[in-house]
Amino acid sequence: MSRFLHRLNLLLAALSVFAVVAVYSQKHFAELTAEEITGIERVIAKQQADLSILKADWAYLNQPTQIQPIIERHNDLLNLQVAAAAQFGQFGDLPMRPEQRLDTDALNSLFETIEAGDDPLGSLLEGLL
Repeated sequence: MSRFLHRLNLLLAALSVFAVVAVYSQKHFAELTAEEITGIERVIAKQQADLSILKADWAYLNQPTQIQPIIERHNDLLNLQVAAAAQFGQFGDLPMRPEQRLDTDALNSLFETIEAGDDPLGSLLEGLL
């Protein structure tokens, strides 16, 4: 009996050591993952800050007061003109949307085929194979 308990104690001690190593490795892996997530979050925050600066620059540079001097400086090259109201179309010039009709004959034949117990898609697929 004491020999059995001695072996059981050795087995449980080895199992405990294995469990400690496994828990420590999981803890270490979790810490590495947390550090990686923190680094990625820092990069995202930096990119969002850079993006907000770029958006502000874009909004400033797209103001008419910024664009007008550039246009006047390069007017001979660009040859831009003010758009007249007649250049835009009218709603009456747009074609009417065509009336969409269902192909009832095709639908009726499809339903008849299905009710007859045939599988139209299956026969098409069998024809391809």
